Amino acid sequence: MLLTEAYLQTPQAFGAAFILGVLVHIFVLRKGEWDLWTVKLIKIWATYEVTVSLFLTQLYSFSVWQALSVTNKWFASFITGLSISILTYRAFFHRLNRFPGPFLARLSTFYATYLTVDQEHMYLEVQKLHEKYGDIVRIGNSFRPIHAPSSPVIKSPFYGITHPWVMLLSERRRKEHAIRRKAWDRAFTTKALRDYEHRVLKYTKLLTDRIDEAKGKPFNVALWVNFYTFDIMGDLAFGKSFDMLESGVEHNFFTESHKTQGFMGAFRRLVWFFPLVSSIPIVNSSFLAFQAYIRNQVETRRKNKPAEPDVFSSILEDYDAMENPTQQDFDNLCGDAHLIVIAGSDTTSSSTTCLLHNLVLHPDVLAKLQAEIDEYKNTHDEYDLVSLSKLQYLQACIDESLRLYPVVPSGVPRMTPPEGMQLDGVYIPGDTIIHSPSYTMYRDERCFEKPNEFIPERWTTKPELIKDASVYAPFHTGKVPVITVARSS
Repeated sequence: MLLTEAYLQTPQAFGAAFILGVLVHIFVLRKGEWDLWTVKLIKIWATYEVTVSLFLTQLYSFSVWQALSVTNKWFASFITGLSISILTYRAFFHRLNRFPGPFLARLSTFYATYLTVDQEHMYLEVQKLHEKYGDIVRIGNSFRPIHAPSSPVIKSPFYGITHPWVMLLSERRRKEHAIRRKAWDRAFTTKALRDYEHRVLKYTKLLTDRIDEAKGKPFNVALWVNFYTFDIMGDLAFGKSFDMLESGVEHNFFTESHKTQGFMGAFRRLVWFFPLVSSIPIVNSSFLAFQAYIRNQVETRRKNKPAEPDVFSSILEDYDAMENPTQQDFDNLCGDAHLIVIAGSDTTSSSTTCLLHNLVLHPDVLAKLQAEIDEYKNTHDEYDLVSLSKLQYLQACIDESLRLYPVVPSGVPRMTPPEGMQLDGVYIPGDTIIHSPSYTMYRDERCFEKPNEFIPERWTTKPELIKDASVYAPFHTGKVPVITVARSS
Protein backbone atom coordinates (compact mmCIF):
# COMPACT_ATOMS: atom_id res chain seq x y z
CA MET A 1 0.00 0.00 0.00
CA LEU A 2 2.85 2.38 0.93
CA LEU A 3 4.56 1.57 -2.36
CA THR A 4 1.33 2.40 -4.18
CA GLU A 5 0.97 5.66 -2.29
CA ALA A 6 4.53 6.59 -3.20
CA TYR A 7 3.91 5.72 -6.85
CA LEU A 8 0.93 8.09 -7.00
CA GLN A 9 3.36 11.00 -6.61
CA THR A 10 6.09 9.82 -9.00
CA PRO A 11 7.00 11.36 -12.38
CA GLN A 12 5.43 8.28 -14.00
CA ALA A 13 2.03 9.06 -12.48
CA PHE A 14 2.23 12.70 -13.46
CA GLY A 15 3.43 11.66 -16.91
CA ALA A 16 0.38 9.45 -17.31
CA ALA A 17 -1.86 12.44 -16.51
CA PHE A 18 0.14 14.51 -19.03
CA ILE A 19 -0.38 11.88 -21.74
CA LEU A 20 -4.08 11.69 -20.88
CA GLY A 21 -4.33 15.44 -21.52
CA VAL A 22 -2.73 15.00 -24.94
CA LEU A 23 -5.12 12.15 -25.80
CA VAL A 24 -8.18 14.13 -24.69
CA HIS A 25 -7.18 16.93 -27.06
CA ILE A 26 -6.52 14.63 -30.01
CA PHE A 27 -9.51 12.31 -29.70
CA VAL A 28 -12.14 14.42 -27.90
CA LEU A 29 -11.76 18.19 -28.03
CA ARG A 30 -10.81 18.35 -31.70
CA LYS A 31 -14.19 16.90 -32.59
CA GLY A 32 -17.51 18.72 -32.23
CA GLU A 33 -18.34 22.06 -30.63
CA TRP A 34 -17.39 22.72 -27.00
CA ASP A 35 -18.00 26.47 -26.84
CA LEU A 36 -21.01 26.26 -24.53
CA TRP A 37 -19.51 23.58 -22.25
CA THR A 38 -17.56 25.99 -20.04
CA VAL A 39 -19.73 25.70 -16.94
CA LYS A 40 -20.20 21.94 -17.44
CA LEU A 41 -16.43 21.43 -17.66
CA ILE A 42 -15.90 23.44 -14.48
CA LYS A 43 -18.47 21.24 -12.74
CA ILE A 44 -16.67 18.13 -14.02
CA TRP A 45 -13.39 19.52 -12.63
CA ALA A 46 -15.01 20.28 -9.24
CA THR A 47 -16.48 16.76 -9.15
CA TYR A 48 -13.05 15.32 -9.94
CA GLU A 49 -11.41 17.34 -7.14
CA VAL A 50 -13.92 16.22 -4.51
CA THR A 51 -14.32 12.61 -5.62
CA VAL A 52 -10.65 11.78 -6.15
CA SER A 53 -9.54 13.57 -2.96
CA LEU A 54 -12.17 11.70 -0.96
CA PHE A 55 -11.10 8.44 -2.60
CA LEU A 56 -7.46 9.02 -1.62
CA THR A 57 -8.29 9.82 2.01
CA GLN A 58 -10.53 6.78 2.38
CA LEU A 59 -8.50 4.16 0.54
CA TYR A 60 -5.01 5.37 1.42
CA SER A 61 -3.43 7.08 4.41
CA PHE A 62 -3.50 10.56 2.86
CA SER A 63 -4.61 13.53 4.90
CA VAL A 64 -7.11 15.88 3.28
CA TRP A 65 -4.39 18.36 2.34
CA GLN A 66 -2.12 15.62 0.97
CA ALA A 67 -4.99 14.26 -1.11
CA LEU A 68 -5.79 17.71 -2.49
CA SER A 69 -2.11 18.26 -3.27
CA VAL A 70 -1.83 15.02 -5.25
CA THR A 71 -5.15 15.62 -6.99
CA ASN A 72 -4.09 19.12 -8.07
CA LYS A 73 -0.69 17.91 -9.28
CA TRP A 74 -2.41 15.32 -11.45
CA PHE A 75 -4.76 17.95 -12.77
CA ALA A 76 -1.88 20.38 -13.44
CA SER A 77 -0.08 17.62 -15.37
CA PHE A 78 -3.25 16.89 -17.34
CA ILE A 79 -3.77 20.59 -18.19
CA THR A 80 -0.10 20.95 -19.16
CA GLY A 81 -0.36 18.03 -21.57
CA LEU A 82 -3.63 19.33 -22.95
CA SER A 83 -2.27 22.87 -23.43
CA ILE A 84 1.02 21.80 -25.02
CA SER A 85 -0.84 19.50 -27.40
CA ILE A 86 -3.26 22.27 -28.40
CA LEU A 87 -0.54 24.89 -28.93
CA THR A 88 1.77 22.50 -30.80
CA TYR A 89 -1.04 21.38 -33.09
CA ARG A 90 -2.20 24.92 -33.80
CA ALA A 91 1.31 26.26 -34.35
CA PHE A 92 2.70 23.54 -36.62
CA PHE A 93 0.14 20.95 -37.72
CA HIS A 94 -3.22 22.70 -38.07
CA ARG A 95 -4.95 22.27 -41.43
CA LEU A 96 -5.34 26.06 -41.72
CA ASN A 97 -1.64 26.89 -41.38
CA ARG A 98 -1.35 27.26 -45.14
CA PHE A 99 -3.36 30.48 -44.92
CA PRO A 100 -1.31 33.62 -44.20
CA GLY A 101 -1.69 35.70 -41.06
CA PRO A 102 0.08 36.67 -37.82
CA PHE A 103 1.72 33.72 -36.08
CA LEU A 104 0.08 34.52 -32.73
CA ALA A 105 -3.31 34.32 -34.41
CA ARG A 106 -2.71 30.60 -34.98
CA LEU A 107 -2.52 29.91 -31.27
CA SER A 108 -5.71 31.45 -29.93
CA THR A 109 -8.62 33.79 -30.57
CA PHE A 110 -7.17 35.83 -27.69
CA TYR A 111 -5.07 37.54 -30.38
CA ALA A 112 -8.08 38.95 -32.24
CA THR A 113 -9.84 39.66 -28.95
CA TYR A 114 -6.85 41.69 -27.78
CA LEU A 115 -6.91 43.75 -30.97
CA THR A 116 -10.64 44.32 -30.55
CA VAL A 117 -10.40 45.46 -26.94
CA ASP A 118 -7.13 47.38 -27.31
CA GLN A 119 -7.92 49.32 -30.49
CA GLU A 120 -11.74 49.25 -30.35
CA HIS A 121 -11.74 49.35 -34.16
CA MET A 122 -11.19 45.74 -35.17
CA TYR A 123 -12.46 46.41 -38.69
CA LEU A 124 -9.48 48.74 -39.26
CA GLU A 125 -7.08 46.10 -37.96
CA VAL A 126 -8.65 43.54 -40.30
CA GLN A 127 -8.25 45.95 -43.21
CA LYS A 128 -4.54 46.35 -42.38
CA LEU A 129 -4.14 42.57 -42.25
CA HIS A 130 -5.76 42.20 -45.67
CA GLU A 131 -3.44 44.86 -47.09
CA LYS A 132 -0.48 42.90 -45.74
CA TYR A 133 -1.51 39.28 -46.36
CA GLY A 134 -4.07 39.35 -49.19
CA ASP A 135 -7.70 38.35 -49.67
CA ILE A 136 -7.67 35.46 -47.18
CA VAL A 137 -6.17 36.10 -43.75
CA ARG A 138 -6.07 33.90 -40.68
CA ILE A 139 -6.86 35.85 -37.50
CA GLY A 140 -7.57 32.97 -35.09
CA ASN A 141 -7.20 29.26 -34.53
CA SER A 142 -10.35 28.70 -36.60
CA PHE A 143 -11.20 32.22 -37.84
CA ARG A 144 -10.54 33.59 -41.29
CA PRO A 145 -11.72 36.89 -42.78
CA ILE A 146 -12.40 36.19 -46.44
CA HIS A 147 -12.45 39.02 -48.92
CA ALA A 148 -15.34 37.66 -51.02
CA PRO A 149 -19.05 38.50 -51.27
CA SER A 150 -20.79 35.15 -50.94
CA SER A 151 -20.32 31.52 -49.98
CA PRO A 152 -22.38 28.41 -49.07
CA VAL A 153 -21.91 28.67 -45.32
CA ILE A 154 -23.90 28.19 -42.12
CA LYS A 155 -24.02 30.09 -38.84
CA SER A 156 -21.04 29.73 -36.52
CA PRO A 157 -20.96 28.95 -32.76
CA PHE A 158 -20.86 32.73 -32.19
CA TYR A 159 -24.64 32.69 -32.37
CA GLY A 160 -24.79 30.71 -29.15
CA ILE A 161 -23.54 33.57 -26.96
CA THR A 162 -27.09 34.43 -25.82
CA HIS A 163 -27.77 30.80 -24.78
CA PRO A 164 -30.27 29.67 -23.55
CA TRP A 165 -32.10 32.45 -25.38
CA VAL A 166 -32.23 31.59 -29.08
CA MET A 167 -33.50 34.55 -31.06
CA LEU A 168 -34.36 34.20 -34.74
CA LEU A 169 -31.00 35.65 -35.74
CA SER A 170 -29.12 33.05 -33.67
CA GLU A 171 -31.22 30.04 -34.73
CA ARG A 172 -28.69 27.78 -36.46
CA ARG A 173 -31.12 25.04 -37.48
CA ARG A 174 -32.45 25.98 -40.89
CA LYS A 175 -35.74 24.13 -40.54
CA GLU A 176 -36.49 25.78 -37.20
CA HIS A 177 -35.39 29.14 -38.56
CA ALA A 178 -37.80 28.80 -41.49
CA ILE A 179 -40.70 27.97 -39.15
CA ARG A 180 -40.01 30.87 -36.80
CA ARG A 181 -39.37 33.33 -39.60
CA LYS A 182 -42.95 33.08 -40.82
CA ALA A 183 -44.12 35.15 -37.85
CA TRP A 184 -41.50 37.78 -38.64
CA ASP A 185 -42.58 37.85 -42.27
CA ARG A 186 -46.13 38.63 -41.15
CA ALA A 187 -44.82 41.42 -38.94
CA PHE A 188 -43.07 43.10 -41.87
CA THR A 189 -45.56 42.91 -44.71
CA THR A 190 -46.19 46.08 -46.70
CA LYS A 191 -49.49 46.57 -44.89
CA ALA A 192 -47.88 46.06 -41.48
CA LEU A 193 -45.20 48.63 -42.26
CA ARG A 194 -47.87 51.14 -43.27
CA ASP A 195 -49.65 50.50 -39.97
CA TYR A 196 -46.46 51.30 -38.06
CA GLU A 197 -45.84 54.55 -39.93
CA HIS A 198 -47.91 56.89 -37.77
CA ARG A 199 -46.15 55.57 -34.66
CA VAL A 200 -42.75 56.20 -36.20
CA LEU A 201 -43.81 59.69 -37.29
CA LYS A 202 -44.81 60.48 -33.71
CA TYR A 203 -41.26 59.89 -32.49
CA THR A 204 -39.78 61.58 -35.54
CA LYS A 205 -41.69 64.73 -34.59
CA LEU A 206 -40.37 64.47 -31.03
CA LEU A 207 -36.79 64.17 -32.30
CA THR A 208 -37.08 67.15 -34.64
CA ASP A 209 -38.61 69.17 -31.81
CA ARG A 210 -35.58 68.39 -29.64
CA ILE A 211 -33.26 69.43 -32.47
CA ASP A 212 -35.15 72.72 -32.92
CA GLU A 213 -34.95 73.41 -29.18
CA ALA A 214 -31.17 72.97 -29.28
CA LYS A 215 -30.48 75.52 -32.03
CA GLY A 216 -27.31 77.41 -31.26
CA LYS A 217 -26.34 74.94 -28.54
CA PRO A 218 -24.18 71.80 -28.52
CA PHE A 219 -26.31 68.78 -29.45
CA ASN A 220 -25.28 65.13 -29.12
CA VAL A 221 -26.81 63.79 -32.32
CA ALA A 222 -25.66 60.20 -31.73
CA LEU A 223 -27.26 60.07 -28.28
CA TRP A 224 -30.58 61.58 -29.32
CA VAL A 225 -30.84 59.40 -32.42
CA ASN A 226 -30.27 56.45 -30.08
CA PHE A 227 -33.11 57.69 -27.89
CA TYR A 228 -35.26 58.01 -31.01
CA THR A 229 -34.69 54.48 -32.31
CA PHE A 230 -35.02 52.89 -28.85
CA ASP A 231 -38.30 54.69 -28.21
CA ILE A 232 -39.66 53.47 -31.54
CA MET A 233 -38.62 49.85 -31.04
CA GLY A 234 -39.84 49.85 -27.44
CA ASP A 235 -43.24 50.88 -28.77
CA LEU A 236 -43.21 48.25 -31.53
CA ALA A 237 -41.87 45.47 -29.28
CA PHE A 238 -43.47 46.07 -25.89
CA GLY A 239 -46.35 48.36 -26.76
CA LYS A 240 -44.82 51.31 -24.92
CA SER A 241 -41.99 53.75 -25.41
CA PHE A 242 -38.97 54.19 -23.15
CA ASP A 243 -39.89 57.92 -23.10
CA MET A 244 -36.29 59.03 -23.54
CA LEU A 245 -37.18 61.63 -26.18
CA GLU A 246 -39.64 63.13 -23.73
CA SER A 247 -37.43 63.04 -20.64
CA GLY A 248 -34.00 63.41 -22.19
CA VAL A 249 -32.79 60.84 -19.65
CA GLU A 250 -31.32 57.41 -20.38
CA HIS A 251 -33.68 54.58 -19.49
CA ASN A 252 -32.05 51.86 -17.37
CA PHE A 253 -32.70 49.29 -20.11
CA PHE A 254 -30.92 51.56 -22.61
CA THR A 255 -27.88 51.75 -20.33
CA GLU A 256 -27.79 48.03 -19.51
CA SER A 257 -28.32 47.00 -23.13
CA HIS A 258 -25.37 49.09 -24.29
CA LYS A 259 -23.19 47.57 -21.57
CA THR A 260 -24.28 44.08 -22.60
CA GLN A 261 -23.91 44.69 -26.34
CA GLY A 262 -20.52 46.32 -25.82
CA PHE A 263 -19.29 43.31 -23.85
CA MET A 264 -20.62 40.91 -26.47
CA GLY A 265 -18.94 42.87 -29.23
CA ALA A 266 -15.57 42.98 -27.49
CA PHE A 267 -15.44 39.29 -26.55
CA ARG A 268 -17.55 37.80 -29.35
CA ARG A 269 -14.74 35.51 -30.51
CA LEU A 270 -14.46 33.91 -27.06
CA VAL A 271 -17.82 32.15 -27.21
CA TRP A 272 -16.85 29.86 -24.31
CA PHE A 273 -16.37 32.95 -22.11
CA PHE A 274 -20.06 33.95 -22.13
CA PRO A 275 -21.51 30.96 -20.22
CA LEU A 276 -18.83 31.53 -17.58
CA VAL A 277 -19.40 35.28 -17.15
CA SER A 278 -23.19 34.91 -17.12
CA SER A 279 -22.84 32.46 -14.19
CA ILE A 280 -20.62 34.57 -11.91
CA PRO A 281 -22.48 36.68 -9.31
CA ILE A 282 -21.85 40.44 -9.40
CA VAL A 283 -19.98 40.12 -12.71
CA ASN A 284 -23.24 39.11 -14.38
CA SER A 285 -25.33 41.89 -12.80
CA SER A 286 -25.76 43.96 -15.98
CA PHE A 287 -26.51 40.86 -18.02
CA LEU A 288 -29.11 39.62 -15.52
CA ALA A 289 -30.72 43.06 -15.22
CA PHE A 290 -30.93 43.25 -19.00
CA GLN A 291 -32.56 39.82 -19.26
CA ALA A 292 -34.89 40.43 -16.31
CA TYR A 293 -36.25 43.58 -17.90
CA ILE A 294 -36.98 41.80 -21.16
CA ARG A 295 -38.68 38.88 -19.35
CA ASN A 296 -40.87 41.28 -17.39
CA GLN A 297 -41.81 43.20 -20.51
CA VAL A 298 -42.67 39.99 -22.37
CA GLU A 299 -44.88 38.80 -19.50
CA THR A 300 -46.59 42.19 -19.27
CA ARG A 301 -47.05 42.29 -23.04
CA ARG A 302 -48.66 38.83 -22.99
CA LYS A 303 -51.20 39.96 -20.39
CA ASN A 304 -51.99 43.28 -22.08
CA LYS A 305 -52.87 43.07 -25.74
CA PRO A 306 -52.28 46.45 -27.44
CA ALA A 307 -55.05 48.28 -29.26
CA GLU A 308 -52.97 48.17 -32.44
CA PRO A 309 -50.85 45.21 -33.60
CA ASP A 310 -47.11 45.71 -33.38
CA VAL A 311 -44.03 43.75 -34.46
CA PHE A 312 -44.25 41.48 -31.42
CA SER A 313 -47.91 40.62 -32.06
CA SER A 314 -47.19 38.07 -34.80
CA ILE A 315 -44.41 36.42 -32.81
CA LEU A 316 -46.57 36.25 -29.70
CA GLU A 317 -49.45 34.73 -31.69
CA ASP A 318 -47.25 31.80 -32.69
CA TYR A 319 -46.14 31.29 -29.09
CA ASP A 320 -49.70 31.44 -27.71
CA ALA A 321 -50.79 28.92 -30.36
CA MET A 322 -48.44 26.27 -28.92
CA GLU A 323 -50.25 23.54 -26.98
CA ASN A 324 -47.53 22.96 -24.40
CA PRO A 325 -44.79 25.56 -24.73
CA THR A 326 -41.54 24.59 -23.03
CA GLN A 327 -39.14 26.78 -21.08
CA GLN A 328 -36.98 26.86 -24.20
CA ASP A 329 -39.93 28.20 -26.20
CA PHE A 330 -40.34 31.03 -23.68
CA ASP A 331 -36.58 31.70 -23.74
CA ASN A 332 -36.80 31.94 -27.53
CA LEU A 333 -39.71 34.37 -27.20
CA CYS A 334 -37.60 36.57 -24.92
CA GLY A 335 -34.74 36.27 -27.39
CA ASP A 336 -36.96 37.55 -30.19
CA ALA A 337 -38.08 40.49 -28.03
CA HIS A 338 -34.40 41.26 -27.47
CA LEU A 339 -33.78 41.05 -31.22
CA ILE A 340 -36.62 43.43 -32.10
CA VAL A 341 -35.34 46.18 -29.83
CA ILE A 342 -31.61 45.80 -30.45
CA ALA A 343 -31.66 45.01 -34.18
CA GLY A 344 -34.15 47.77 -34.87
CA SER A 345 -32.54 50.42 -32.69
CA ASP A 346 -28.78 49.96 -32.77
CA THR A 347 -28.47 49.40 -36.52
CA THR A 348 -30.79 52.28 -37.37
CA SER A 349 -29.20 54.72 -34.93
CA SER A 350 -25.64 53.96 -36.08
CA SER A 351 -26.51 54.19 -39.79
CA THR A 352 -28.50 57.42 -39.26
CA THR A 353 -25.71 59.01 -37.23
CA CYS A 354 -23.13 58.09 -39.87
CA LEU A 355 -25.35 59.53 -42.60
CA LEU A 356 -25.70 62.84 -40.75
CA HIS A 357 -21.93 62.86 -40.17
CA ASN A 358 -21.28 62.48 -43.90
CA LEU A 359 -23.78 65.19 -44.80
CA VAL A 360 -22.13 67.66 -42.41
CA LEU A 361 -18.75 66.93 -44.01
CA HIS A 362 -20.16 67.41 -47.53
CA PRO A 363 -22.29 70.58 -47.67
CA ASP A 364 -22.74 70.27 -51.45
CA VAL A 365 -24.38 66.87 -50.99
CA LEU A 366 -26.46 68.23 -48.12
CA ALA A 367 -27.72 71.11 -50.29
CA LYS A 368 -28.68 68.75 -53.11
CA LEU A 369 -30.48 66.41 -50.70
CA GLN A 370 -32.23 69.34 -49.01
CA ALA A 371 -33.53 70.48 -52.40
CA GLU A 372 -34.98 67.01 -53.10
CA ILE A 373 -36.65 66.86 -49.68
CA ASP A 374 -38.02 70.41 -50.00
CA GLU A 375 -39.58 69.51 -53.33
CA TYR A 376 -41.11 66.41 -51.76
CA LYS A 377 -42.58 68.45 -48.89
CA ASN A 378 -44.10 70.93 -51.33
CA THR A 379 -45.91 68.16 -53.21
CA HIS A 380 -47.01 65.96 -50.30
CA ASP A 381 -49.32 66.85 -47.45
CA GLU A 382 -48.41 63.67 -45.57
CA TYR A 383 -45.26 61.56 -45.46
CA ASP A 384 -45.34 57.81 -46.02
CA LEU A 385 -42.83 55.02 -46.53
CA VAL A 386 -43.79 54.30 -50.15
CA SER A 387 -43.39 57.86 -51.42
CA LEU A 388 -40.27 58.50 -49.34
CA SER A 389 -38.64 55.39 -50.79
CA LYS A 390 -38.89 57.01 -54.24
CA LEU A 391 -36.56 59.86 -53.29
CA GLN A 392 -33.60 58.67 -55.34
CA TYR A 393 -30.95 60.99 -53.97
CA LEU A 394 -31.97 60.31 -50.38
CA GLN A 395 -31.67 56.58 -51.05
CA ALA A 396 -28.31 57.15 -52.74
CA CYS A 397 -27.03 59.06 -49.70
CA ILE A 398 -28.18 56.24 -47.42
CA ASP A 399 -26.55 53.58 -49.61
CA GLU A 400 -23.30 55.52 -49.84
CA SER A 401 -23.17 56.11 -46.10
CA LEU A 402 -23.82 52.41 -45.44
CA ARG A 403 -21.05 51.56 -47.88
CA LEU A 404 -18.51 53.72 -46.06
CA TYR A 405 -19.78 52.81 -42.59
CA PRO A 406 -21.54 49.43 -42.76
CA VAL A 407 -23.71 48.38 -39.83
CA VAL A 408 -21.48 45.36 -39.13
CA PRO A 409 -18.06 46.51 -40.42
CA SER A 410 -16.21 43.30 -39.52
CA GLY A 411 -18.90 41.07 -41.03
CA VAL A 412 -20.81 38.31 -39.32
CA PRO A 413 -19.16 34.93 -38.61
CA ARG A 414 -20.24 31.91 -40.60
CA MET A 415 -19.02 28.30 -40.65
CA THR A 416 -18.15 26.31 -43.74
CA PRO A 417 -20.09 23.06 -44.34
CA PRO A 418 -18.47 19.81 -43.13
CA GLU A 419 -17.28 18.95 -46.64
CA GLY A 420 -15.56 22.31 -47.03
CA MET A 421 -16.03 24.70 -49.95
CA GLN A 422 -14.30 26.26 -52.92
CA LEU A 423 -14.06 30.04 -52.96
CA ASP A 424 -12.46 31.73 -55.97
CA GLY A 425 -10.42 28.59 -56.60
CA VAL A 426 -9.27 28.25 -52.99
CA TYR A 427 -10.41 25.29 -50.89
CA ILE A 428 -11.60 26.23 -47.40
CA PRO A 429 -11.74 23.18 -45.05
CA GLY A 430 -15.01 22.19 -43.41
CA ASP A 431 -16.14 23.56 -40.04
CA THR A 432 -13.98 26.65 -40.47
CA ILE A 433 -15.32 29.93 -39.08
CA ILE A 434 -15.08 32.67 -41.67
CA HIS A 435 -16.42 36.15 -42.20
CA SER A 436 -16.41 38.68 -45.03
CA PRO A 437 -15.40 42.09 -43.61
CA SER A 438 -17.82 44.60 -45.13
CA TYR A 439 -15.69 47.62 -44.31
CA THR A 440 -12.71 46.17 -46.17
CA MET A 441 -14.68 45.03 -49.22
CA TYR A 442 -16.65 48.26 -49.58
CA ARG A 443 -13.40 50.26 -49.62
CA ASP A 444 -11.64 48.03 -52.13
CA GLU A 445 -10.67 49.73 -55.40
CA ARG A 446 -11.50 46.50 -57.24
CA CYS A 447 -15.14 46.98 -56.21
CA PHE A 448 -15.60 50.76 -56.08
CA GLU A 449 -13.88 53.65 -57.81
CA LYS A 450 -12.61 56.23 -55.28
CA PRO A 451 -13.69 53.87 -52.48
CA ASN A 452 -12.90 56.18 -49.57
CA GLU A 453 -14.90 59.12 -50.90
CA PHE A 454 -18.54 59.93 -50.14
CA ILE A 455 -20.11 60.13 -53.61
CA PRO A 456 -23.87 59.37 -53.57
CA GLU A 457 -23.98 59.85 -57.36
CA ARG A 458 -22.32 56.46 -57.80
CA TRP A 459 -25.80 55.02 -57.05
CA THR A 460 -27.60 57.34 -59.49
CA THR A 461 -25.90 59.25 -62.30
CA LYS A 462 -22.37 57.81 -62.05
CA PRO A 463 -22.78 54.01 -62.04
CA GLU A 464 -19.28 53.67 -63.52
CA LEU A 465 -17.97 54.32 -60.00
CA ILE A 466 -19.32 50.89 -59.01
CA LYS A 467 -17.13 48.10 -60.37
CA ASP A 468 -18.68 45.15 -58.53
CA ALA A 469 -22.11 45.75 -56.98
CA SER A 470 -22.37 42.11 -55.84
CA VAL A 471 -20.25 42.78 -52.75
CA TYR A 472 -22.68 45.39 -51.43
CA ALA A 473 -25.11 43.89 -48.91
CA PRO A 474 -25.30 46.30 -45.93
CA PHE A 475 -27.74 44.15 -43.96
CA HIS A 476 -26.22 40.88 -45.22
CA THR A 477 -27.71 38.14 -47.36
CA GLY A 478 -27.81 34.37 -47.33
CA LYS A 479 -30.09 31.36 -47.38
CA VAL A 480 -31.51 32.37 -43.99
CA PRO A 481 -31.24 36.18 -43.91
CA VAL A 482 -32.72 38.01 -40.97
CA ILE A 483 -35.53 40.47 -41.53
CA THR A 484 -34.03 43.91 -42.11
CA VAL A 485 -35.71 45.56 -39.17
CA ALA A 486 -33.43 48.56 -39.34
CA ARG A 487 -34.16 49.36 -42.94
CA SER A 488 -37.88 49.08 -42.40
CA SER A 489 -37.64 51.49 -39.50
